[in-house]
Amino acid sequence: MNTRKIPIWKKILLVVESLVIIIYLFMTVGYTWFKLDRNGFIAYMSQTSIVRGYIKSQAGDKFKESVQDTEFKQEKVHINANLDGNVQTYKNIALFGIDSREGEFADSANSDTIIIVSINNKTGQVKMASIFRDTMLKIEGKDGTVKYFKANSGFFRAGPEGAINMLNTNLDLNITDYVVVNFNGVSAIIDALGGVDVNISGEEKFYINGYLTETRKITGLDAPDIEELVDGPIHLSGLQATAFCRIRYVKFTDEDGTVYNNDMGRTARQRMIIRKLIEKSKAAGVTELMNVANTVFNYNTENEKVIGTSFEFDEILDMIPTLINFSLVDNTGFPFTYETPRINSLDMVVSSGLSYNVAKLHEFLFGDQNYRPSSTVQNISDYLESYTGIGTVKTKEDREKEKAEDQEQPMYSNNQE
Repeated sequence: MNTRKIPIWKKILLVVESLVIIIYLFMTVGYTWFKLDRNGFIAYMSQTSIVRGYIKSQAGDKFKESVQDTEFKQEKVHINANLDGNVQTYKNIALFGIDSREGEFADSANSDTIIIVSINNKTGQVKMASIFRDTMLKIEGKDGTVKYFKANSGFFRAGPEGAINMLNTNLDLNITDYVVVNFNGVSAIIDALGGVDVNISGEEKFYINGYLTETRKITGLDAPDIEELVDGPIHLSGLQATAFCRIRYVKFTDEDGTVYNNDMGRTARQRMIIRKLIEKSKAAGVTELMNVANTVFNYNTENEKVIGTSFEFDEILDMIPTLINFSLVDNTGFPFTYETPRINSLDMVVSSGLSYNVAKLHEFLFGDQNYRPSSTVQNISDYLESYTGIGTVKTKEDREKEKAEDQEQPMYSNNQE
């Protein structure tokens, strides 16, 4: 048996030959034999054993070490029994943006951004729904104690598993995975994609500069104040865009003309920035996307993280065909109808009928026109109405629809001929 070590030059040659083979497959097999378009070609190649093996050898260990939450316990995730409708046919992911002020990560901060990302596994269409951070929901802490409080405290009280359970329990969802990012992560990703172009008002400019002062201290990053007079389009750097996403004191006019106020405007700003990042990502070349990946890897260290996820590396690779072909088709905020009372000296957002609003959420995300919430959601809804005195109020569209249907009902006479 020959036990001689392979010379280093032969090892290098083998690597070069492997790369040549991969490049040949990319150029010849993908385009010539299968006649795939760019995205279809990448999707196909990403699932081949050669390419997957090479990608994992280059980034798999680093991903697990610096990005993956290896302590996440999926067995602790709760899903309500007997979920109705189409929710089971969608991949639903929780996106948390944490209010990290002292470099902390994990479950030591509130998640002021909570977005449900719902992927239609059949069509690749994606919808987003922001949960307003002050929304009063049932939250179970790590010690098992239950509290009806602001949704943004779920991450702080019970970590990612508890925050996911909050969403699943109150909203009849089946989320099992999450992505979390802090201020540094948002800024770094936006900068890696070259910044974003947005329309801002003079009032928004004032608050961007105000938030920049604090955000510089939190992140240790720097970006100049906006000096020019603006009431229209402007290019924002990562830190400036992060400050823009924090505004909740002046109205926000979205690109479709919809006007939002308060925290509803803040979440709408966040969804708009995400839309723009998705557009830039889909148009980006390989070099730009690698720059984003390197940015994440380089920022994440043993002592400080800017992004984390429950996904394993293989799961990310499995999702590539869906991710590169997806289209963001709609977004909204939750709840749809609500009041904003002060409860125990705190501003709250209380659903005007949690059960009704959950049904509307399932209609929006999954196309369920007549969704019937679970008994778990109904019980929470009944408790909230009893505790706050706030009952069900339907959207203007639903009220107009019901009125039109009533007017179409035929009139019957009691007289018999």
